[in-house]
Amino acid sequence: MSSYVRLDRVVNAVSGLSDWRGTARKQATAHVLPLLALVEKGVNKLTPTIFEESDDFSFFDRYCKVAGDPTRPYFDPFCRELRIASHPHSNIATARKSTFQHSWLAGTQGTGPNGATTWVLSGDFAEKFATKLEVSGTFRRLNLLDLACWLFREKEFPNGADSQTLLDHFRSTFQFDDDDFDRLFEYVAEPPAVIFQATPVPQPDLDNAISALALTSAVRAVTRSQPPVTPTTVSLLPEDDPVLDEVKSLIQLGTSGIIFRGAPGTGKSWYAQQIARALTGGDETRIFRVQFHPSFTYEDFVDGYSPDEGAKSGFKVSKKIFREAIEFASSRNDAVVFIIDEINRGNTSKIFGELLTYIEVGWRGVEFIPRLSGEKISVPSNLIVLATMNPHDRSISALDMALLRRFDQIDIPPDADRVAEFLAAAGMPEDAGQLVATWFQNLQSLVSQGIGHTFFKDVGNSSQLSLVWRYRLLPFCRVILEFDPALLKSVEDSFDALKDRLREAGH
Repeated sequence: MSSYVRLDRVVNAVSGLSDWRGTARKQATAHVLPLLALVEKGVNKLTPTIFEESDDFSFFDRYCKVAGDPTRPYFDPFCRELRIASHPHSNIATARKSTFQHSWLAGTQGTGPNGATTWVLSGDFAEKFATKLEVSGTFRRLNLLDLACWLFREKEFPNGADSQTLLDHFRSTFQFDDDDFDRLFEYVAEPPAVIFQATPVPQPDLDNAISALALTSAVRAVTRSQPPVTPTTVSLLPEDDPVLDEVKSLIQLGTSGIIFRGAPGTGKSWYAQQIARALTGGDETRIFRVQFHPSFTYEDFVDGYSPDEGAKSGFKVSKKIFREAIEFASSRNDAVVFIIDEINRGNTSKIFGELLTYIEVGWRGVEFIPRLSGEKISVPSNLIVLATMNPHDRSISALDMALLRRFDQIDIPPDADRVAEFLAAAGMPEDAGQLVATWFQNLQSLVSQGIGHTFFKDVGNSSQLSLVWRYRLLPFCRVILEFDPALLKSVEDSFDALKDRLREAGH
């Protein structure tokens, strides 16, 4: 008799891995599987080891391939997405070289005999990996049994297998040093009956369960059907973008609305627009947009009065932008997106009025009468509301708690890796880009509100960096640190020190 991982434990493993991703820097979690591919092949900290593109494909064929659409044969359990057939080449290999090697300095690619590609891990790769996964200085180690139950979901184990069996098999397959293993993984034993059963899970049941876990079709959760769309402006986001994955997860769960929170320059508005395009297939006619400000009112947002010579009062009730979006979405069977920029700059209770109740998931489709029009309407389930806010904006009051309770919130934090990517794309040498990215990361501890990475877009040399500092970053820091001159001086000194290091490096 043999032992096999139970189907419900596989499902729980995917849920656990996805939940773990939510506690870490999501972009960094994309490197877990590529790291395992290296270690399984024998890549270590001492000797360069041959590792080719074909090894990536072999790894993903063994551990992530699922039946179904042959164009999307790979399932990523961390973000619950089905991946394209070229995923190990188009995504993994590029990310390993550009980020794992150049940004993190956690490994080095080289050339071996006969031109073969080799890799060697840095001596502190596990520490660097853990540091890059930290959120607010905290790293939660990855649950070993969740990972093992996913990787070995189809493997036949001996009779009497238990959680220690899974641990031993993982350690023999992926030969991490003890210290590196303990830094990255957490092992908590589980009863054998929770993990194993005596018969293999039927392949169709396993494939169907994995397909049901995928978020690729999450938008369909808010649509009655999905007619074909001719894209007009395609989203610039890759299909595995971590913020897009989070939005899909919330849509699948059921969301009243989603707020993107972050410091100035983190790309909140850009993300909202690109995600709207992704959800609508690039159909701009299905995207509505408005910006809140202190004088914006219910009469601007829902219903308002406008002149009408034929009316006794001289005015009529006119439908405003959110009413227009409601009617448009009600007439369609596909997703419609409404974007609210700077939602916390307006008086949301007055702007939304009775809509605060009827945008809620449980009240979608329920008829109500707006206070001015007198006609029955309802907010359809296929109207997706996205919003942006800077939580540190001192010119406005705190966002209404009634709205906060209804809206899900996704943080868009400053990202040093994105800084390095922007600088490299603009032509800055790699070593200079790393110096700037490190300074940017340290700057966050000095400016508590945070400074976004998009300030560094199109900065390709030290001269342009100085201009961005002098006319964009420094004025911002002066406002934020107006009453803390000592800290402002530390910020200014930090940039002067950065310029000195760049000059010493020949930049």
